[in-house]
Amino acid sequence: RHKISKTIGFGRFTACGLLISILCTISMPVFAEVTMLVESGNRIILENRSISMTIPKSTGRIISLNHLGESLLAPKQFGYFTILASYVDDSGTNYMAGKELSARAKFLRDQNPEFRIHVNNPDIVDISFTPEEPEGFPFKMERHYVLREGESGFYYYVVASKPEDTGDAVLTQLRFGMRLNDSMVNIRVNDKLSGVIPDSKAISSAKGKVMDATHLLQSGEVDTKYNWSSPTEDALVHGLHNGKQGVWMITPSNEYLCGGPTKQHNTSHATDRGPIILKLLYSGHYGSRGSYVSSEWQKIFGPVFVYLNKDEDAQHLWDDAKVEGEKHRKAWPYNWLNHPKYPIDRAVVTGRFTGTGLTDLSKGWVVLARPKDYRGLDWQQQGADNYIYRARMADDGSFAIPAVREGTYTLYAFAPNMIGEFRKDEVSVNTTEEVNLGSLQWSPRSFGKLLWRVGKPDRTATEFRHGDDYRHWGLWFNYPKDFPHDVDFTIGKSVERRNWNYAHMAIWEEEGGWQPRIQPADKRGEGDWRLPTWKIRFQHDKLVSGRATLTIALASVNRDGGLAIGLNGEPLKKITGLENDSALPRSGIYGRFCEHFVTFDASLLRTGENVLTLDLLPLKQHRGQRQNYPHFGVMYDYLQLEVDIIEFH
Repeated sequence: RHKISKTIGFGRFTACGLLISILCTISMPVFAEVTMLVESGNRIILENRSISMTIPKSTGRIISLNHLGESLLAPKQFGYFTILASYVDDSGTNYMAGKELSARAKFLRDQNPEFRIHVNNPDIVDISFTPEEPEGFPFKMERHYVLREGESGFYYYVVASKPEDTGDAVLTQLRFGMRLNDSMVNIRVNDKLSGVIPDSKAISSAKGKVMDATHLLQSGEVDTKYNWSSPTEDALVHGLHNGKQGVWMITPSNEYLCGGPTKQHNTSHATDRGPIILKLLYSGHYGSRGSYVSSEWQKIFGPVFVYLNKDEDAQHLWDDAKVEGEKHRKAWPYNWLNHPKYPIDRAVVTGRFTGTGLTDLSKGWVVLARPKDYRGLDWQQQGADNYIYRARMADDGSFAIPAVREGTYTLYAFAPNMIGEFRKDEVSVNTTEEVNLGSLQWSPRSFGKLLWRVGKPDRTATEFRHGDDYRHWGLWFNYPKDFPHDVDFTIGKSVERRNWNYAHMAIWEEEGGWQPRIQPADKRGEGDWRLPTWKIRFQHDKLVSGRATLTIALASVNRDGGLAIGLNGEPLKKITGLENDSALPRSGIYGRFCEHFVTFDASLLRTGENVLTLDLLPLKQHRGQRQNYPHFGVMYDYLQLEVDIIEFH
């Protein structure tokens, strides 16, 4: 297979070789045989044997990107960073409940950046653009582009910093994107997720929006960018291609991302100005909101490699991109980046979990982050001001977390079918060699005898109805047809895949049914929200005394609200203050995982049939306020009832 994406070179010329050389010179652009930086007035040009890119000093945006003679950007479009941040609102409100939401984020505009050349030699060029911070913007953002000799692509990274004498600050979003030409409508996120997205004309001529970045096309189909969201750990490589040429984001490490290994991000999607390829370096999407930055701070986001290739068909493009991705993963941390916040020599943290009741741990994760006691944030909400390291477990419970900076961490672990999360504090990494934690005892959490369980403990709603095919905008419209009498689940008879919906949500009811409206729409209609009551029926043989514990594990919460739990007509508990992660309307099957425990006197259990009820309690009813998605809802991971029996009666 002839790879024209690779460097082409010739040895001793023959007559035939000379002819080939001339033909190649005619058909292909002449790029530098080594990496070069050219300053031409306001413009910076970076080029090597494969690519050429032009960046104005006045903005720091990529206004042209050429690969082997092909222009990849859409007309009048560019590659750019989107950066939003703000100071924390110190109004006295609880931060977790609203401080971030009450702080209005400011854009860092691409105006009057300071241009610097950090490295410039035949092997590598590293340049940066640092925009002037507007009033009220807390961070300095030094945005780098790197081009290396012999590589078919470029790198970017951001050195973010904040002075010590400024207040607490929130980083809302940090991303890089490029709008490509309309031929690049084939999207590939991983081996299982791929397809074709609409071109710019289809989006421009759409009937209208039904949600943010979600369009009702002339064909009647709904296109949403969220259908292409992915867990970051499943997207070492993702990108767009036209069947012959591809543009790929390669992320060899996610250490700088917020939210840990379960974090999800947008990847690529259609726009009215051409298909856009994205890399989110930081965001609160899917429930990682919570962390903020205090005092003096500096952190490196990236580097990420943008790989450009050509090949004979789509599958070869993808296979080649994956090979390139593995090469970069093994090369992390990159030895060409010289910065005090980016140490090259790092440690590997190893260990092995042992204990009774351990299941197959091969799909489990081990995480190094800050302790939950720090600001009350678990690892899912950290990552603004710290790095989070992670690794998969092996079948036997062993693990090796690579490339860990020196510091003191808390070790967390979780795995499917393993009830409860492992935690070990004060893990000290003070070497650049191996830190072996040895044998770590871990057993499933238990509150007594298990009476029943609904769902699979895997932090998702995958096993429930529609949970295996959830990437359809408006899927929630199906609920009244699927469950005309709401969810009424009988332990031992009902089946999760058929009898338990993937989401428990508020339902808009009006004459003619709940249908999407084009935005902006009249939010008032002849209807109202109904809050379905879900039931779990189960049999109990004997009267007992002791303590019963109901565990409600939530895979996601859409909008702030709560749950009311009842047993046999008697209220047990109200769970309030649930935090929004918006996974439900954004094509997600999970957001931020959380567990809630309801304890009660086991004598409340009857002999014969018992009925547990689950009622939604939104904080704001939005009466008469019609929307295209539920104003409140939850996704369950699992529910289980255990009894610590003192005696039988």
